[in-house]
Amino acid sequence: MADRENNKLLFIVNPIAGRLFPKNNYERAAELFKNHGYNVIMKKTAFKGHATELVIKYGHDQDIIVCSGGDGTLNEVISGIMKLGKDVILGYIPSGTTNDFACSLKLSDRMETAAMTIINGQTRTVDIGLFGDCRYFSYIASFGAFTGTSYTTPQSHKNIIGHLAYVLEGMKDIPNIRPYHVRVETDDDVYEGDYIFGAVSNSLSIGGLLKLDSNYVKLNDGLFEILLIKNPKTPLDFSKIIISIRKKEYKDKHIQFFKASNVTFYMDEPIPWSIDGEYEAGAQTVNIQNLHNAIKILV
Repeated sequence: MADRENNKLLFIVNPIAGRLFPKNNYERAAELFKNHGYNVIMKKTAFKGHATELVIKYGHDQDIIVCSGGDGTLNEVISGIMKLGKDVILGYIPSGTTNDFACSLKLSDRMETAAMTIINGQTRTVDIGLFGDCRYFSYIASFGAFTGTSYTTPQSHKNIIGHLAYVLEGMKDIPNIRPYHVRVETDDDVYEGDYIFGAVSNSLSIGGLLKLDSNYVKLNDGLFEILLIKNPKTPLDFSKIIISIRKKEYKDKHIQFFKASNVTFYMDEPIPWSIDGEYEAGAQTVNIQNLHNAIKILV
C-alpha cells in the first residue's frame, strides 16, 4: 500500500488460536508494521466476542484493521467492521487450525509473510454473508452432520493435533447422524428433501477437508455456493456421496449443488448451525443474504 506514513493500524490478536508455534510472534509483526510507517495499536482478545468489541471501540479512526487468529476471530473482526459503518481495510494473519478463508485467498500462515502481504499487498473486495438479521459470516454457514465438531472440539485439542482433532471429534457424531426435512427457496428455485448436511459457503475450503472447484467459486461474484446432501439409504449411497465430493463432481442423486445470492431455509424444527465454526442456535425459518463486495481485504 502506498502513502502509509502515519496510517493508523489496529492489530487484533487472538493469543490462543491455532497451534502453539513460534510463527505466532505478534510483537515481530507489530514491529514490521511500525518499521513501514504505521501507527500501531495492538489489542489481544480475552473472551468470545471480544474482537468485535475491540473493533467497535478502537476502529473508528483506523485506516487498517489487522486480525491474527483463526476463522472464528476473523468472523468477529468482520462483524465489528460491518457494524462500524466505515470504509476500513482488513488485513489477515491466519493462525488458526483450519484457516479456510485464508486458503481461499492464498494467504500465508507464516507470520512475517502474512504481515508483508499486508504491507505490500493490494486490496480486493470479497462478499460477506448475513445470517438472519445481524449475524455475519466470512465463508460458511452450515447445519447437519459434523457441523457441531467445529464448535465442540476443545481449543487445547485443536492447538496440539490440528485437523486430526476435528476428525476424531467428528467420528463421535457418526452414530447420531440424522436427516432433517428442509425446504430451501432461492429467487429462482425450490429444493425440498431429507438432508443430513447443508452449507451456504463463499470459500474454496470447508473445514480444511472439503475442497470446492476453484473454477466454480468466486469470492466476489455476489453469489453463494450452496451444497445440500440428501439422506443416503445404504452404505453404498454414502460411499458414492464421498467419492463424488472428493472428485469435486456433484452429479450424484443425493447431492444438490447450486448458486444463489439469497436463500431461505424452512425447517420442521430449529436446527443448530455452525457460522464460521461457531455455534448458532438457528430457527425454523432462516434467511441468508449475500452482501456483495462488503469487505476490502489486503492480498
